[in-house]
Amino acid sequence: MLSAALLLVVSLTLAWANGSNDVSKGVAALAGSGIATPRAAWLLGVLATLAGGLGAISWGGALGALFGGGVLKSAEGLPLGAALAALAGAAGFVALSTWQRWPVSTTHALIGGIIGAAAAQFGIRDVAYRVVAAKFLIPLLASPALAIGLCWTLLLLNRLVESRLPQWTPGCCAPEDHRKDPFICAAPDRRPSPAARRVWLALHWLSGGAVSFARGLNDVPKMAALMIPALAAWPAAETTASGPALAIALTSFAMTGGALMAGRRLLPVLAQEVSTMTPTTGLFANLGTAFLVLGATPLGLPVSTTHVAAGSIIGVRVADKAPPRARDALRTILLAWLVTLPAAAAFSAILVVLGA
Repeated sequence: MLSAALLLVVSLTLAWANGSNDVSKGVAALAGSGIATPRAAWLLGVLATLAGGLGAISWGGALGALFGGGVLKSAEGLPLGAALAALAGAAGFVALSTWQRWPVSTTHALIGGIIGAAAAQFGIRDVAYRVVAAKFLIPLLASPALAIGLCWTLLLLNRLVESRLPQWTPGCCAPEDHRKDPFICAAPDRRPSPAARRVWLALHWLSGGAVSFARGLNDVPKMAALMIPALAAWPAAETTASGPALAIALTSFAMTGGALMAGRRLLPVLAQEVSTMTPTTGLFANLGTAFLVLGATPLGLPVSTTHVAAGSIIGVRVADKAPPRARDALRTILLAWLVTLPAAAAFSAILVVLGA
């Protein structure tokens, strides 16, 4: 019972760390383009992520089953102690990354934790590497490349849209006001109706909310999957019967707590230090992210929302042919992508060895 309680606590800690590290990724384009203030964008991300997490009770079963087992040749899933080490290794690395302002992937950290714990518990040869590569690594590696390509394609449409929008001219208005509402510089007879302008702004808010909703829908089942053994060990039969739904609900609320307490720490990194965004480039970056993540979740494809969102923002930068800057977060993001999985695997393996 003590091990089950520890597993439950560590699962919730990982969800808290995920919320603190990931909430800004869904609304970075919204804040970076100037459509919303950082505070408003952050609050939208918190609420939409919670809604997506709770929505995973109905739509996240495929991902929950995927992360619940299948990485071992001789066993169905990790025993309680190894699952505890896997979660603790992932949670420790994500929390450290948030403190260092590294936008890392909780999905990568969780997979690394599972592999490291499995290898330390059963031996390297007992890990089903082909299964891990086919079901986990290939979708994860493909997702940022797809995001960059899709966002770059969408930006071709963006250029057509921007060419038809009123351009800023000196003395017309403040540049930041034009970024929020380009129609402010149009001649009175060329301005769209107030309703059309409200729809234009609403599209940006909806796109940011869609990305955050997709993140909750995709991330929560992955973390909840390893919590289910702890709930199954609880003596109340009714708790066992409702284990998956209860695990998803608890994970969603823990993620929301992390987002509220520390979620704004990483927002400036993705909103300002990767690419300079206009309202239309921010809109298309969000649309690309939401399309890929919402499409992958019902199929049980464990794409990394972090990689997809960052990939879309990088797609903006590639399309704009922006050169590196002195304070460039892109190097940090790419380095974090490379380090996350092996670092989390090492953390969890050490915990298994120490607990043996």
